[in-house]
Amino acid sequence: MDQLEKVAKGISDKNRIRIINLLLKDSWRVSDIAFELELEENLASHHLRTLQKNGLVKSVKKGREVYYSINKTKITSIVRQLIKKPLIKEIVKDILKNQK
Repeated sequence: MDQLEKVAKGISDKNRIRIINLLLKDSWRVSDIAFELELEENLASHHLRTLQKNGLVKSVKKGREVYYSINKTKITSIVRQLIKKPLIKEIVKDILKNQK
């Protein structure tokens, strides 16, 4: 499975997208993610494992707690791969041009 396929699988569920949106703001513990998104903790944990398996999320253990965050290195690599595609390059240029 190539990198873009892994990303697609990683974000193929609405709860995973909701988790990613939380993690874009800060690091979170599973229990806090579950509470914030009104999910069962085991379901939140499952989605985090899937995101981590596909490289989008990383975890850091601090004492007894595990904190999850966006894997910026992986996201950077994905963006670099995408930007090499002519259509994506054109889309990004249009977006940047329209933000000015």
